[in-house]
Amino acid sequence: MVERLDITAADWADPTGTVAKLRDWAERRALVTIDWYTRDKRSKRWFSRLLRAAAVFAAVAGGVLPLISGTVSGINPSLGYVFLATAAGLVAFDHFFGLSSGWMRDIAAIQALQGKLGRFQLDWTRWQAEQAGVLPAAPLPSAEGTAAALDLISALVTAIAELTEAETAQWIIDFSTSVAALRQQASPAVTSAQDLLTWGEQGGGISAG
Repeated sequence: MVERLDITAADWADPTGTVAKLRDWAERRALVTIDWYTRDKRSKRWFSRLLRAAAVFAAVAGGVLPLISGTVSGINPSLGYVFLATAAGLVAFDHFFGLSSGWMRDIAAIQALQGKLGRFQLDWTRWQAEQAGVLPAAPLPSAEGTAAALDLISALVTAIAELTEAETAQWIIDFSTSVAALRQQASPAVTSAQDLLTWGEQGGGISAG
């Protein structure tokens, strides 16, 4: 849950304290977003690895069963096709639900957010040093210094929003693409009237009455 920013006009009687409060709010916002992606990454990583491991096992079993069916009694070589189909289904499930790709996107998002937060903290430290007169540059007047601090905070919050919006847009694109591909595979290829009649005769949805 995003923390509400609670700043009033009266708070600006103490610009230094208010700016510090805004900085803490922006950093917490970044950390909450990083934590969300971290938790999402863990669940997707677990399911992705489980599906991939099961797919590998099924594929190996599908390839081995026909080979050993001739030497081991009671093994139906046709089961190999079942295991191969299962392996393909597991990979397709992972693909259509975007578990592995989502896991990778979560990692990229976490690294990007951590980089932006780290850059903000360094810029903020530099701003503090300028205000304290530690750096060669002269300290900014109070109003200009406050404006510079607000620009840093705004840049961090904007960067977080842009990254999450881009990630959400990519998720929507991936999901829509997967749904379209699934519908295409589930629907028959009808290119002529004869194809439609043939599909109907096979029980595709057209009956004689």
